[in-house]
Amino acid sequence: MSNEGPFNDYPADEFGGSHAEAHHDDARRDTHGDTHAAALCVGFDQSALARLATLLESSGISCEHVDSTDAAVAHLVSGATDIIMVSDGFSADAFAPIAAQARRISAAIKLVVAGDSPRGARLLDAVRAGAIDWIDLGDDDADLQGRIRHALELGREDRRRDDRVARLKGICRKLSMTRNEFSKQIDSLSEGLHDVREKVDEASIAGEFRGLLSQELDVEDLLRTAMQYMLTKTGATNAAVFLPGAKPTQFGLGAYVHYDCPRQTAEPLLSRLSQDICPRLAKSDDIVRFADTSEFVESIGLEASVLDDSELIAWPAHHGDECMGVFFLFRNRTEPFKEELAALIDALRPVFAAQMAKLVRVHHRSKFQWPESRADVNEQDEDDGEYGEDWRRAA
Repeated sequence: MSNEGPFNDYPADEFGGSHAEAHHDDARRDTHGDTHAAALCVGFDQSALARLATLLESSGISCEHVDSTDAAVAHLVSGATDIIMVSDGFSADAFAPIAAQARRISAAIKLVVAGDSPRGARLLDAVRAGAIDWIDLGDDDADLQGRIRHALELGREDRRRDDRVARLKGICRKLSMTRNEFSKQIDSLSEGLHDVREKVDEASIAGEFRGLLSQELDVEDLLRTAMQYMLTKTGATNAAVFLPGAKPTQFGLGAYVHYDCPRQTAEPLLSRLSQDICPRLAKSDDIVRFADTSEFVESIGLEASVLDDSELIAWPAHHGDECMGVFFLFRNRTEPFKEELAALIDALRPVFAAQMAKLVRVHHRSKFQWPESRADVNEQDEDDGEYGEDWRRAA
């Protein structure tokens, strides 16, 4: 979320240029009353223009004059205008472009027709063309000045309305930006919490697996417990684990679980896996997955019947630099393994490898022969040290 302050701490121009410009125009006019309002008179003869100039200047409104509607449109584009006074010598169709241009620039610019007393049809046409009033220059000054000031006040109301709209739009933009930023941070937090939750789950599963395996001090029991636990996470599947032999390239079948492929049928596959595939996998730390086993079958030259339409996953379990076992899972591809299985395997295989390494150490240590008594040891020390070395190593 942004570190910026509350919205009402921002100046108005933070919410858009139109509001700032309108605010500046209001300040230009309102600070000194009406003295800074500007009028544009269009198409008046000298007599009518003098009358209008007197009325406008007495109301504190500056006055400029042009003769044609084209000149009026050009003036609106280049100069600031608050009220347009159009001669009744123009038809409604003639001054309609002036009103349209004024609306495009600002709804606050008002157009008033001035001249003789209007007839009903012409007055209606003038209103349709964009005029807000028609004043009779024959009326007394006070009435005319009041009508002009009323037109200016209507313009100011529209300007204030536009300012409010511009400010609200600015606030909406700011809210939208803040909401988007907030949403991004919420999404980021959710992803972070999801990752943390996954790691906590993985740690919990690894701890549970470690607790189960730590109780097993026999290789067969260890393999049985490990396979049973993994199958609770993967669902029913054919599974095999191969253990290393005396040589780095020698592996033998440690345990096999059949789901839809009996061991007798799978024996050629298991034999080939132990001879060719396990030594390759033992050199890497990758989790291998074949959604289509045809390429795998072809690469090792097997009959395809055992792995037809199957999905296969394999991985080694290392403790330090030593491979303590190679696992294989395979079943029909209509029951695919879940994507989350890779993370689960990564969490469990070091636990299995560590416990297997512990059993290997215990097994090797159990081969040492303890001397029957200390006296025997002393006697042997005097000779060739046959038990002395064993004693030191066992201790």
